[in-house]
Amino acid sequence: MSKSGEVRAATSLQMRGHRPRLQRKVLGFMLAGSLFGQAPAAVPVEQEPRHKVVFKNEFVRIIDATLPAGYVTLNHTHDADNISVTISNGREGEAATRGLGRAGFAKGGYSHSVTNSGPGVMRYIVVEPLKADRPSATPALPPNHTLETENDRVRIYRIKLAIGESLASHVHETGRVEVTVSGPEGPGASRWVAGGVNHSLQAPAGPPAVEVVEIEPK
Repeated sequence: MSKSGEVRAATSLQMRGHRPRLQRKVLGFMLAGSLFGQAPAAVPVEQEPRHKVVFKNEFVRIIDATLPAGYVTLNHTHDADNISVTISNGREGEAATRGLGRAGFAKGGYSHSVTNSGPGVMRYIVVEPLKADRPSATPALPPNHTLETENDRVRIYRIKLAIGESLASHVHETGRVEVTVSGPEGPGASRWVAGGVNHSLQAPAGPPAVEVVEIEPK
């Protein structure tokens, strides 16, 4: 064998000797890159620091999600169906009123992270409908109520009263959550009202006008 042939053979042997070590290094880098690229594991929504459970019974659970400016939530999971009522959107000026009071229904079983990129506070009242308190009751549309959404899980009503206007006493046959968008109780106030209870509402003589979202589990 010529000297040049001996050199090529020696080089080939050296490369074959180093190949397993090189492959292990490449595999290690690939694995590390894969791990760094994965999203962090999701926590239950009640374990996200800015999502506070403010009420719970066998029919509903209410969560107050208040995100300061610049806050990024943990990746968190909503296992239950839910309705998010927008109380503040994190913006300022004219944009601060956009979408306020919107009540959006979402099927449970998803995870997400929310970023408040605005200069103000972002706040939602999240209602999880679990079951109706009086499932055999026949629903009826109360006066001054607008039915906005109805599906197999929930009915969502909206009440709007002008300054000084009143809502006559009436009865909801099934229990509901009331979420104040504007009114004397303050934006974001919420409460559970059992079915079959008489209810009336009076807007104050001065501002603000009253807007309430009512959520009835089915």
